[in-house]
Amino acid sequence: MQLISRTVGMLAAALAVVAAGGMAAGPAGAGTPQPTPQSGAGCVPVARAVCGTVQVPLVRARPELGGTTVAYVLVGHRDTSRPAEGTVTINPGGPGDSAIASASRYAKMFGGLLEDHDLLLVDPRGVNRSGPVTCGALGSLPATRDGFVRAIGECGRALGARARGYTSAETADDIDAVRAKLRIGRLDLLGESYGTYLMTVYAQRHPGRVRSVVLSSAYPLDFDMWARPNASAARRALRLMCGRSAGACDGDQVLRDVARLAQRLRARPIPYTLDGPQRLLDDTALAAIVYASAKSAPAGIGDIPAMVRDALQGDTTALVDAARQVAPLSGSALRREEQQPFNPELAAAVMCNDYPTLWNRRAPVAARLRQFSAGRAALPERTYWPFGKTAWTSMSYDQGDACVRWPDRRGPVQRTSGPFPDVPVLVVSGDLDANTPTAMGRQAARQFRRATVVEVPNVGHVAEQEPSGCVAAIQTGFIRGLRVPGTSCLAGIPPAPVRP
Repeated sequence: MQLISRTVGMLAAALAVVAAGGMAAGPAGAGTPQPTPQSGAGCVPVARAVCGTVQVPLVRARPELGGTTVAYVLVGHRDTSRPAEGTVTINPGGPGDSAIASASRYAKMFGGLLEDHDLLLVDPRGVNRSGPVTCGALGSLPATRDGFVRAIGECGRALGARARGYTSAETADDIDAVRAKLRIGRLDLLGESYGTYLMTVYAQRHPGRVRSVVLSSAYPLDFDMWARPNASAARRALRLMCGRSAGACDGDQVLRDVARLAQRLRARPIPYTLDGPQRLLDDTALAAIVYASAKSAPAGIGDIPAMVRDALQGDTTALVDAARQVAPLSGSALRREEQQPFNPELAAAVMCNDYPTLWNRRAPVAARLRQFSAGRAALPERTYWPFGKTAWTSMSYDQGDACVRWPDRRGPVQRTSGPFPDVPVLVVSGDLDANTPTAMGRQAARQFRRATVVEVPNVGHVAEQEPSGCVAAIQTGFIRGLRVPGTSCLAGIPPAPVRP
C-alpha cells in the first residue's frame, strides 16, 4: 500500500516514472505497450538468471480483448549439486512496481536463501517488461487533490473495457501461469506493501500451490478506506520515537505542535515552488510530510519535532525543504519514486478495480461524490487529530476519494473473504510505519489460520530494508524451516535519531 504502495505510500509514494514501450497485441486504442522480449542468461545483472515470457489473455473471461505479455526472471540457486529446496516469488508492491528491476536488491538481501532456493520474479502486467499500460492522464502529476482524482477518472475513460484486465486477480493468475510453465509445484510467497495484498489474492485463488507466505508491511483485503488506523499509527510513531530519544523530544508535545501548525497552514498555506510551478503547503501537505517520515523511518522522522517547532516560530525553511522532497499535493501526497520503474496508470487501474469504496460503485459520479462527502462529514474530527479529517483523508493516494471518478460502474470486484490456504504465514510490521501499521498487519494475519506477527522496532515501511540484515534473516529462516526463528537480533536495531 502504495498504500498505496510503496507508499509517501501513496499513488504518491506510488505515482512516479512511467515505463515506456510500443503497443501490445489486442484491439486498437488505449492499451498496453509491448515490451522488447529478453531471454537467456544475463538478462539482469544477477548470476544464474534466466528470463522468459508467457502470453496470457488480457481478461481471461473476455478473449475478444486480446492478450498481453508477462515477463519473468528465474534466478537459480547456487548449490547446483542438488535440486532447489523451493522457489520464492517476491512482489515489491505499488501497485505498479517492477519485481525484475529489483532483482539485484533481492539477490543481495536474500543471498543466503539463494544457496538452496530459486528466486522467481514476475513483472506484473502493465509494468516494466510486462507490457506497460498507458492511459495518458497521469504522466505529469497534478498539483491538487482534485486534479489527481480527475486524472484517475480520465485514465479509466482512456482505457475503457481494457481497464478490467488490470486487477490483482488477473496478475495472480499470471504468476500461476509462469509457475505452471516452469513446472514448479508450490511457491513460497513474499509480498512487500501492496505485494502483501497481491500474494494474499494469489493464495486465495491458488491455495494448493502455496507452501508458505511472508507478508511484509501488510494490510488485509478488506481495509479501512477512511485511513483511521493510519492516523492512529502516525500518532503512535511520534510517541514511540520520542519515548526512545533519551529526552530529545516529548511525543505529546510534538503532537500538540503539529496540531497548531496544521491549523495555521489550513488558514494560511505557504506558497513554494517545485520544478517551476507554484504549489501550496497546507495542512494536507503537512499530513503527507509526517506520513512520509513515518513510512521511511528511521530516516526523516527524527526531523519532525524541530521542523514543526521552527515553523511555529516563523522559520519554515526545513518545512518547505521537506515539502520539496515529498512533493505533496495540496489535498494529496504524490511524490516521485526514483528507485525503479513504476507505472502510475497501472496503479490507478488496480486500486480502482480492487479496493473497497466509500460509495456505491454502480452510482453515477455525482451521487458518489455526495455519498463520499456525507460519509466524511459523519466522521469524528478527533479520530484524525492532530491533522483533521479532511487533510488526512485527502493525503493518501489509494484511500479516500481517489477512485470516485473511475468510470466503470460494473467492473470487477475483488473478493475479500476466504478460504485461504492452511499454511505457515509470517507477517512483519515496522512499529513506526503509518502506511501499513502493525494494526493492519494483525488484520492481515487474521485472514490465515497459522499466522505469526513480528513487529520490528525503530523502522517504518518494508522492514527488511533495514541495514543490519536482521529482518531478512528472520524471513529467510521462516521460509526454510516454516516457523519463526529466533528474533533476538531485533533488539539491536537502534532508535531513530532525533534532531535537536
